[in-house]
Amino acid sequence: MQGAAAQPFAQNVVPAAVPAAVPGCESAPEAYSVQQDSYAQELAFDKRRARHRRWAQRLRTLAMIVLIPLGLATIFLASYALTCILNGASPNEVLQHLAALGQRLGDVAATIRASWES
Repeated sequence: MQGAAAQPFAQNVVPAAVPAAVPGCESAPEAYSVQQDSYAQELAFDKRRARHRRWAQRLRTLAMIVLIPLGLATIFLASYALTCILNGASPNEVLQHLAALGQRLGDVAATIRASWES
């Protein structure tokens, strides 16, 4: 068992790649070049994919920021109009109620803006 441990380390080392300048090894630069080109293509593809994922994530985040409040407002307006209709309002009365609601929201926004400026 001591003989196995006493073996020199150099026997277990895998030889390094043959440099391009070694005579008689003309196939080595081509193989390395193909591997290098393949790796470069994979690396470029991975970078594009990562860039696309980051861009798509930003777009999804922006869509969530915009679409969730817009969807909630749409649901609220639809439920408000349907409540008016279920209470027996005519189409003109529904439009009047929606206009009054818009006026109230404008007043609230003006109040908030005035309190923010002072």
